[in-house]
Amino acid sequence: MSTAEHPELKVQDWLRVFCYDSYCADAMTSGLTSSKGTTLRWQLAVDTLYRLLASDLLYIPALKADDSSTQKSAALDYIKSLARHDPFSSDIEETSHWYLWDISATDRCHSLIEKYGVRDLPQGELSQGLAAALHGLFAENQVAWSDQPLIAINTGQ
Repeated sequence: MSTAEHPELKVQDWLRVFCYDSYCADAMTSGLTSSKGTTLRWQLAVDTLYRLLASDLLYIPALKADDSSTQKSAALDYIKSLARHDPFSSDIEETSHWYLWDISATDRCHSLIEKYGVRDLPQGELSQGLAAALHGLFAENQVAWSDQPLIAINTGQ
């Protein structure tokens, strides 16, 4: 879903952050939009995580598999499951899914951040080169920007 105000810049900022440390999925419920609406924040977190994992920019180190495609498939299944668990719920059973795994930047992510000098850019300045590279990667992995959700969240409505 591309309803973030400046999705490329928000994703660039998150990729830069992931190059410094690992985070659980819940971290992505903030910083992708200035909206206070939790439904939009939940949807953007699911879609962005899915897009970044599908494009081999992020991975879940704790998920071990004999081959990378099995590991990637398990990670994408985890993100799909987040669409069924409201990160803003007051029910700990609901929110605990968002804290199961640490998510980290891949070598590809580190390379792109370095290649386009993102670490040296002032906060809020978009790297046009990185934005173009992301568009290409997302299209190549069938997760291009869209006004439609990649994985619709289940709000129970």
